[in-house]
Amino acid sequence: MNAMATKGWCPSLTTPMEAGDGLLVRVKPRATTLTAEQAETVAAASGRYGNGIVELTNRGHLQVRGLSQVGVEGFYRSMAGIGLVAGSPRAEAIRNVLADPLGPDDPHARFDSHRLARHLSAALENDPGLHDLPDKFGLLVDAGVALPLAGCTADIVIRSDGNGAAISLDSGDQALALPVGDVEDAVCRLLSAFLSWARESPTGDASPAPRMKAMVAACGAEAVFDAAGLRGENPPVWTANEPLKRPPPGFTPVPGSIDGCFLIGAPFGGLEAKGLADLADLARTFSDGTIRITPWKAVVLWGVSPSDALCLRDRASEAGLIVDRDDPRARIVACAGRPRCASAEADIRADAGFLISTRWVPQGLLHISGCAKGCAHPSPAPFTLVARAGRYDLVREGKAGDAPERTELTPQEVVRAIAPTLEPADSVSKR
Repeated sequence: MNAMATKGWCPSLTTPMEAGDGLLVRVKPRATTLTAEQAETVAAASGRYGNGIVELTNRGHLQVRGLSQVGVEGFYRSMAGIGLVAGSPRAEAIRNVLADPLGPDDPHARFDSHRLARHLSAALENDPGLHDLPDKFGLLVDAGVALPLAGCTADIVIRSDGNGAAISLDSGDQALALPVGDVEDAVCRLLSAFLSWARESPTGDASPAPRMKAMVAACGAEAVFDAAGLRGENPPVWTANEPLKRPPPGFTPVPGSIDGCFLIGAPFGGLEAKGLADLADLARTFSDGTIRITPWKAVVLWGVSPSDALCLRDRASEAGLIVDRDDPRARIVACAGRPRCASAEADIRADAGFLISTRWVPQGLLHISGCAKGCAHPSPAPFTLVARAGRYDLVREGKAGDAPERTELTPQEVVRAIAPTLEPADSVSKR
């Protein structure tokens, strides 16, 4: 492997990205699932070759920070040894397939989303004709009933539809209903149609690679399906976009199963190497031995018995993880911030800690972003704080890049600005 450090939004194991604390890489578990043994290896390697910080991303990946160029090589070899690496750098860069956490373990799912996600990942890895896809291009497979990926988006989205599946496109207002067995071929056709269109769409050298939403904007969703030869007997049908939903941490019974699942949050989306190792131990002790990575800055353990849920909760809490829906940290999404991210304009984690120390917590989600890119939470939030030169701009019901309501607030002024819509932590804990 000849890994080159690059600046961009989507690093991989073979294309590390420069950050304020060194190089960072991403580990992409297939079907968003890690075994306990794989998680232990990732934890050990992140401490050996990096600074021991592991983050959960919106795409169901693990982001490992603080590596040197030599460390990248060693970390790559560790991941290759546990089957978490694709066969080529391009395959590794584009295999971005997010699936709902439970997959075949959801008794009411209409199809096995994990099986389909693995098939799609294999197609991306093994077909050289697809390796020209942009690194940011992503697929989403969601058949979840107990834990659906409501509101999550991707370039191509596959969800349940009656007894089959429906394929929709980013920013499109139509979907294509298909039997589940036809979905893999249909997605590959759509990918090929996109690549043909992208090659004929001139962009400047400084322009980002086009994504599916650019093709939809230029041609319309129905024309994209036509270009892939997918109209036929399955006419497009309109589908509505759902709001983003983040399930609360804690134990969730699953109808139709004697066991349930337990969602465990990572404080501000970050773990120490020990935290990931602790999760591996919890998965082996209380669940089926796997860790399901979610886009909610949390993991899911499946197969937890109701009688074990309290003990699991106590053990995870002792490890510093989020296990209670009333934990103020469960309502705050924060990026890496300074000094870890060179783009950040404030120490986001420290300021998030200060807000929690004031004993006020948001009634809805609070997103704290180090810059206007809003990497940690690309969707709208009730409150978004955007760092600018060490202070914060306040956006209500919007994204980090939206126009702010207030500007240049100190953390203390932030509390006063939004306190009327917050509630004391003590009142939350008494619910």
